[in-house]
Amino acid sequence: MKLVLAARLIAVTAAIALLIGCGRQTNDVNQPAVAIEKGDVCTVCGMYIEGQPGPRAEAYVDGVSKALKFGGTRDFFAFVTQPDEIHRLRSLYVQDTARIDWNHPSDSPSTFTNARKAYYVAWQPLAGEMGPTFASFARKSDAELFVNQHGGAILHFGQITADLVSGLADHCPTAASSFYALAASCIAAKR
Repeated sequence: MKLVLAARLIAVTAAIALLIGCGRQTNDVNQPAVAIEKGDVCTVCGMYIEGQPGPRAEAYVDGVSKALKFGGTRDFFAFVTQPDEIHRLRSLYVQDTARIDWNHPSDSPSTFTNARKAYYVAWQPLAGEMGPTFASFARKSDAELFVNQHGGAILHFGQITADLVSGLADHCPTAASSFYALAASCIAAKR
């Protein structure tokens, strides 16, 4: 009897997982990056995006038909790392820093890359829209070149947390920082 109940429970759990998975697939439509247009404002800070330095970002979320736009990667991560937003995230894009002029970024959608697959340089000295930000790259080799020229440490999308975003600085963390281990390559380069 217990074996039959366990088998039924496993079957019901598998069926629910399958239904949830199927529902999610219909929401994961790959919406394209779009142009930054005159008058666009950052979803997080409300500042006009045009004329701001550093890479920009875009996000599609459940319940919103248009791309949410961000004047910088720090504001982007401030949004996408929030627990209330994580389950709503769909297509995410950041500008490839190797394809833009930092001080005058392009407005073209062709400069964006998949944010989940990008490489991010944290603790680098170039300011973005709201100060310290992440330099984002489509290719690791471009991120490594940037680190060699400017400093910082390369991170992956999943390594960037809300705490890291709120504590981001334009220099390597100190030994007292909770991010010290994550920034090992940044710190090693300073020695």
